[in-house]
Amino acid sequence: MLGRFGKDASSLLGVEITSDSLRVAQLRRHRGRYEPLVWAVHEFEPLAPGNRSQGAERLVATLRNACQQSGRRLRRAAVALPASQVICKLCRLPEGQAPSQLEAQLLGDAEQLFPFPLEDLALDFQVLGDSLLQPGCQDVLVAASRQSSLQPLVAAFEAADLELEVVEVDTIALRRLLPGQGHSGAALLRIEPGSATLHGWLGDTLPVRREWPLETGAGLELLDELADGQMPTELLVAGASAIGQDSLLRLSERFGLPCHPLPPVAGVHCQDGCMALAFALALGSLH
Repeated sequence: MLGRFGKDASSLLGVEITSDSLRVAQLRRHRGRYEPLVWAVHEFEPLAPGNRSQGAERLVATLRNACQQSGRRLRRAAVALPASQVICKLCRLPEGQAPSQLEAQLLGDAEQLFPFPLEDLALDFQVLGDSLLQPGCQDVLVAASRQSSLQPLVAAFEAADLELEVVEVDTIALRRLLPGQGHSGAALLRIEPGSATLHGWLGDTLPVRREWPLETGAGLELLDELADGQMPTELLVAGASAIGQDSLLRLSERFGLPCHPLPPVAGVHCQDGCMALAFALALGSLH
């Protein structure tokens, strides 16, 4: 159940799970803007490496508490996997095929496309439109992961009396926070205490994600790796309100690109960075 890329019509609870917190958000659309209904961070102590059973129990308990404290009867949720844990490919398939035909063709090609067996394959796809490079074909974005890696996550939500309705790729979800005009080719730099994550989209489509500890001072080499020959035109920074204008100037100097705070999207402010992914997941369910 990888994805559907956030196209559900009803509002979902956006959930981000990190090593030390659970972040939840729910939005509603009102007069062309979005209003937060739930916006919370539930922190916990990081687990010792290898303690998976305790981690699952803690996740279930935190999910339950988050729903109870929200004061709302939330049962349907969306969560994201890091783009580094998902294989995304751009395929060109013949035009005019029904979704069932596209799925059958992708499954038939799965052994060549993905390095794990069909019985452990979780696959989703989105038709992007007519291909500009191959007439008579359409571009299809395909995402795949191991079903066995998703099962513990689904089980945790079920144990917390939640229906995990959508699983997205984090970089794809975050893309909807970028302004629609004047920012083509931008990358998103998400800064949190102790770490930074750079999100980019090759050809404005394929997600690329790089994460590093802040103390390493990573710079232009990460952009080179992210861009694969197609450098971003600017960096939009989630976390800018916390790091300040001076830090933005230093980032601009380090990366050699203009750096700006991530602007609000239809009333939703994600500049502090912490709630960006949870809001992006919730926002996707309203599109």
